[in-house]
Parts: sequence; C-alpha cells; structure tokens
Amino acid sequence: MLTTPFPAPEPRQWLARYGDELYRYALARVADAHGAEELVQTTLLHALQALGRFRGEASERTWLFAILKRQVLDYYRQQARCPEVPLAELAPDGPTEADFFEAANGHWRAAQAPASWRTADGPLEQQELQAALQRCQERLPPRHGAVFALRFVEELPAEEICRELSLSAANYWVIVHRAKLQLRRCLEKHGLGRA
Repeated sequence: MLTTPFPAPEPRQWLARYGDELYRYALARVADAHGAEELVQTTLLHALQALGRFRGEASERTWLFAILKRQVLDYYRQQARCPEVPLAELAPDGPTEADFFEAANGHWRAAQAPASWRTADGPLEQQELQAALQRCQERLPPRHGAVFALRFVEELPAEEICRELSLSAANYWVIVHRAKLQLRRCLEKHGLGRA
C-alpha cells in the first residue's frame, strides 16, 4: 500500500489553522474585506467538495492556497465582465492619456514619469502608502482593477491575463495604461507623488 507524504486533511481544522493566512492573501489581492471573506469561504467550500480527490501530493495548506489562487482568478474574470467606464467619463475636463504617455511606445513621458516612493522614511509611511494605494485600487472600474491586480499583484504574464479575461493584446495594454493613469491621479490627490 502506498502512503502519501502528507497526513490526511482535517477539514474541521482548516479555518483555525489557515483562515487568517488565506484571508490576508485574498485581501491583498482584491482590496475588499467582504470580497476576501467570500473568496476564503468559497475556497473552503470547493476544498470540501474536492476532498475525495485530494491525493496528498502537497500539504493541505498548499492545496488550499492553490484553490484560493484559482478563486482569485475567477473573481477577476467575473469583475472583468462588468461594463467598462471610458476614461473621458471619469475626468471629462482633465488631462488625457496623450498628456502622460508617448504615442510611439506607450511609455510615460519623461516629465510625467512617476517618481519613486521607496524613499519613505519608515514603516508608518510605507503603511500609509499601502493604504492609499489600496483605496485608489478600489476606485478603479472593475475591468481595470482586475487587470491591474492580476498583472501587478499576482504578477501573471500578459498573455495569461488576456486568455483568462478574454482580452485582445491591444485592449489589455489600453487597460493597463488607463489603470496606471487613474491610480497615479488618485495617489496624487492623496498627496503622494509629484509636488
């Protein structure tokens, strides 16, 4: 008889053992407490439903996180189905993308390039920056938020994001630029970035 390298899972202990860790992981990716709670609940439910297929080739913690990562992708896939809000509707009298990005390559114009915020003097300033970034990320339209989180939080490659969210490469890059621009404007309103 073959034995698995990991002990049998104990579903009654999952929430106590891994609940906080799963929640922190989810919250860092969806920036919404309610959404993070839902993701953890859905993860635990899917794990219970798949318990018979658990082969013990990984620890139950690793297995639960693999399920949660899939749930995060599903969450963003669902968010991306929401209608897109054009940039002009968000700031009709404000600057356009052409004011910030080079037409030839889509990179920031030199005068508009974001300044590094790694000069924060201490943990409190870093914490304030993270809180402001999270608030700004929550204000992104759903599709922009989904693409931003998958690219810059989950660090998925562009090709995989396009496949998961059914986006063309051109649409993906437009969304990335718009999300960066919207986040930059929001962070500057919070007193971060250029003076």
